[in-house]
Amino acid sequence: MQSSRRLIATALLSVAVGCASTGGSPAARQNQNVISSEEITASAAPTAYDVIQKLRPNFLRTRGAVHGAPVGGNNMIETVDLVVYLNENRLGGSDQLRQISTTDIREIRYFSASEATTKWGTGHSAGAIQIVSR
Repeated sequence: MQSSRRLIATALLSVAVGCASTGGSPAARQNQNVISSEEITASAAPTAYDVIQKLRPNFLRTRGAVHGAPVGGNNMIETVDLVVYLNENRLGGSDQLRQISTTDIREIRYFSASEATTKWGTGHSAGAIQIVSR
């Protein structure tokens, strides 16, 4: 009986410690696909591109897709750029991020290819970045 109580107490303690450790710091709970206005301000970067490059460079990662049959032993590779939106308006590729001042930004969100396709339709094989203005 004593060992059963000890086993139950140990199990409950393990669960409690496990649950407490998932809380973590605010940075650990932060959504890694969102750059908040506080982070944007703290970055002191002048453009959306600079903020992303500094805080979440993985948003800008180039995606490549292999297209066509090998030619002379080489595959034809096309680099696919992400799509940039200002609120719900499509601006173009990642070069548009250099034109958006951080003073105009409330939030920056990254969408995977599947999330972007669900939200805006086809043509987002590299994902999308949405700039939410103030």
